[in-house]
Amino acid sequence: MLVALHDPLLVLASFLAVFLFVLGARAAGAMRAPASAVRRGLHAAVGLWSAFIATQFTQLGLALVPSLGFLALNASGKTTRLAPALRREGETGSSSGLWTFPLGVALTYILFWNDAGRGPVMAGCLSLALADPIAAWVGTRLGQRRLRPLRLRRTLEGSLAFFLVAAIAVAWVAGTTPTAIFGPWPAETPGAPVLRLALGCGAVGALAEALSPRGWDNATIPVLVGGAYRLLA
Repeated sequence: MLVALHDPLLVLASFLAVFLFVLGARAAGAMRAPASAVRRGLHAAVGLWSAFIATQFTQLGLALVPSLGFLALNASGKTTRLAPALRREGETGSSSGLWTFPLGVALTYILFWNDAGRGPVMAGCLSLALADPIAAWVGTRLGQRRLRPLRLRRTLEGSLAFFLVAAIAVAWVAGTTPTAIFGPWPAETPGAPVLRLALGCGAVGALAEALSPRGWDNATIPVLVGGAYRLLA
């Protein structure tokens, strides 16, 4: 009985967790916290939950229910009505970011669910959760060098921050389950696969963040980082 309820209970837990995250964002906005900090905090919290809970589900179909549910809710505008700080008036692509986030998580689950240890899923979701908001913060506060040759609004400093944080996150994912992902390493120097994954996935994620249209990086980052993880592993 408990085994049969395992995944349904995780679905309920996911809806409850994200609902509480949104309520936290609403409360922070009501206390006049900077809207950008509220958005980045919620972004990180939901991304971290998505990475963690992916390792707990056993059935892909039920694992997709929370992402698809929030995709519908966010696209309908109900989330921004509950937490107005999430709304970014006058910014092209800002509203699309709310629904491309669960879309990216869902696509990453679908594409890489059966990979050993769900390493690509975790790598993609953690890069989205941590590297993306930190890159935005660094680019806003410290960014001085625009990527002008590409006519992008991103900054070199933000992209470098993304690369560094994503590389650390991916190295952690690869390093915590090396046997499940790579098997024995007789043909390589110990640690070489982890370094390869960290550098490769960090670079791919930074490019995805820099080149994606505003709002769509939430979908491209986890999918492309997950794809790079599978390829390089």
